[in-house]
Amino acid sequence: MDWNQLGVVEAVSGGTDPAADPGACRVTTPGGAALDVAAFVDADGRRHARARNTGAGRYEFVFDDATVTVDAPAPPPRNDVTARPGERHLRLERTGAPFLWVADTWWYAFSDRATDEGFADLLERRRQQGFTAVQLVAGLYPETTGFTPQAATGGRWSWTADYGHPDPRWWDAADERIAAIVTAGLTPAVVGAWSYYLLDLGDERMRRHWREVIARWSALPVVWCVAGEVGLPHYDELFADDIADRVEDLLTRWAAIGAEVRKLDPYGRPLTYHPCPAFEHHTSLDAIGDRAELDFVWMQTGHADRGSVLPSLRALARARAADPPVPVVNSEVCYEGIAAGSPATLQRMLFWSHLLSGAAGHTYGAQGMWAFAQGRPDDPGHVWGEVDWATAALLPGAEQTGLAGRLLAGRGSRWWEYEAMPDGVVPATDAEHPFLPYCAGTAGERVVYVPANSLRDPSIGISVELRRLSLRDLTPGRWTVDVVNPRTGETLVTHRARVDGTGEWELPATHFATALPTFEDWLLICRMEGDAS
Repeated sequence: MDWNQLGVVEAVSGGTDPAADPGACRVTTPGGAALDVAAFVDADGRRHARARNTGAGRYEFVFDDATVTVDAPAPPPRNDVTARPGERHLRLERTGAPFLWVADTWWYAFSDRATDEGFADLLERRRQQGFTAVQLVAGLYPETTGFTPQAATGGRWSWTADYGHPDPRWWDAADERIAAIVTAGLTPAVVGAWSYYLLDLGDERMRRHWREVIARWSALPVVWCVAGEVGLPHYDELFADDIADRVEDLLTRWAAIGAEVRKLDPYGRPLTYHPCPAFEHHTSLDAIGDRAELDFVWMQTGHADRGSVLPSLRALARARAADPPVPVVNSEVCYEGIAAGSPATLQRMLFWSHLLSGAAGHTYGAQGMWAFAQGRPDDPGHVWGEVDWATAALLPGAEQTGLAGRLLAGRGSRWWEYEAMPDGVVPATDAEHPFLPYCAGTAGERVVYVPANSLRDPSIGISVELRRLSLRDLTPGRWTVDVVNPRTGETLVTHRARVDGTGEWELPATHFATALPTFEDWLLICRMEGDAS
């Protein structure tokens, strides 16, 4: 693997015992900047250190037993993501441009449950669809326990037997997968471990685990999640009488490990935690915000089909009220097909309802996909549904989620400046009616999403709440209103609207029961002609 192509400079030193602490390395860049990076050991027993390529020239790596110099070419352009204090959106470090988070969920990406060829095909599919990130776990996976064959790679686990030390053969294979993700232009969102493994490894070995993660991957354009379902003990402990105390203990310990991660990472990658709704923790802030520093917020709000929508939007509103503001992303909600529910119709609704309510992006997931399931009873998470990953990868919700990101960010829109406009459309969603239209925009741009009629309560066998649909508070002038199919991206009709001083415009209706072309979901993408200032 040529790490130079990924913007990484790597030095290799002499051999050492993989069980020993590989220590740290002082790196001096061509510009004279010095930083300490964690070292690691490969499967051949050689010690490595990696640094981000910040410019062409000679890099000096000082190990405790040797000094190694490496001449590096000019770095390639990369999409390193950063979180600026007080901002509600993530940005690209190189250009400062806003980064729209459109992620897929591949918790088991490092396992060999997908062949390298199948994994490459999936990566290319998601890249073409418009995804920008992938959520994955560094070997200590959910819905399984240590050393189970279902979570192995080449028969190996991320740790040697009895959690002796990180197994370099597993990690060398994981390097190939994460490099493929970065090469495809997607941002890896690396979850260090699922929460309950802290009970198995203990604090010191978990710190060693995170050292390995940082040593190998911090020089790549990644973001960190310290723990998945933080606070979750082993599944068989969920109904223990003292569960609250067990959760509290884990939260305290994970917060301390997160502080160590932040201290050890030389590049200050954005950091968050994945919450566990079993304890009414629907956001990182709910779970650990009072004891840990967060750069952005992840949500997890359930897998109960349309029953998860209101809790999701309420959690988003709470997180967006944080002071100072932070970017908020729902990192897990209603995987497509999970428990025989949450179809593509709901996937579209979740994306648009979150983004038009102020989220910094959205994460898609599919049952079978997250664990690279084989369609067998021994698959991790099989109880949620028995679909295999190759089938799940083709579900329409993924294509339509990627399309949603392209529609939102396309046409020269300034989506990151959008503010929710609950009064900008009538009828409109509110705290008790989440399946009515959503509206967000600026003085010169407006996006309205109308959820499918099938999600609303019936009036005469169907809902007739949208017999009329009006836009309000528009800047007076000429507007272009495109009626767009969110399932295909096709613009069905374009209206030229003249808006007077009232700021109102009504969508011309073509059916007695709906102002929209059909009872399916629709987008109105509106642009003012000329200067809106």
